[in-house]
Amino acid sequence: MGEIIFLGSGSSTGSPVIGCKCKTCRSNIRYNKRLRPSILIKEKNAKILVDSGPDIRLQALKYNINRLDALIITHNHYDHIAGIDDLRIYNRMQKKELKCFLLKETFLEIEDKYPYFFEPNKRGHTQSARFDFQILDDKKDSFEFKNIKFDYFSYFQDSKKVLGFRINNIAYVTDIKRYKKDIFSKLKNLDVLILSCLRYERSEVHFNIKEALEFSKIVNPKITYLTHLGHELEYSSTSNDLPPKVKLSYDGLKIKF
Repeated sequence: MGEIIFLGSGSSTGSPVIGCKCKTCRSNIRYNKRLRPSILIKEKNAKILVDSGPDIRLQALKYNINRLDALIITHNHYDHIAGIDDLRIYNRMQKKELKCFLLKETFLEIEDKYPYFFEPNKRGHTQSARFDFQILDDKKDSFEFKNIKFDYFSYFQDSKKVLGFRINNIAYVTDIKRYKKDIFSKLKNLDVLILSCLRYERSEVHFNIKEALEFSKIVNPKITYLTHLGHELEYSSTSNDLPPKVKLSYDGLKIKF
């Protein structure tokens, strides 16, 4: 039995948003306080982080993440990768590189953005995070780590290619906007679909509520949890608008698999 913990369920701004006085941002309800999007996959022999955004230090302290076995990067946008160098503390504690699974396109962007990751260590000191990058092959659709099988696929946000994946009966699909119809063949017979949804209004780079509900209806899982939530989606009022099989996620939510 494994567990997924939502370390952050917010959008790129998080909530409350700096300077905003909307109902969500003024709320004292814990479900409206959202760090940037990330999950932790916990299994008996593994702790796997999915995305390392700008809040990762706070998230690691809040949820007592004192060990990491691997990192999965869905794509190279700021809210999913800005905290990646904070992971160097795990190199120091565990005295080894951290395995990192990602698409080739994402790897090339990291190579360009963080060239110092690829410089040789001086005098054995770990001055920045160190990774054992595992580039996922477009010609394959799965990999295994610590006896956990990940079935993976891709889609697009804008021009950005994004990695989605499935573990057993749970799928994680964040920052989706454009996709091919064959994605639904990867999402059959799900118990849980975790799906990004920004707001009610249309977005050029994210699903809105209408699009997310349409996508969820086609997949037809037992339950869908919406994540990557903008501050436009106040927890209580939005929850009342959703069908019974669709719920908003929140920071600290735990799902068994």
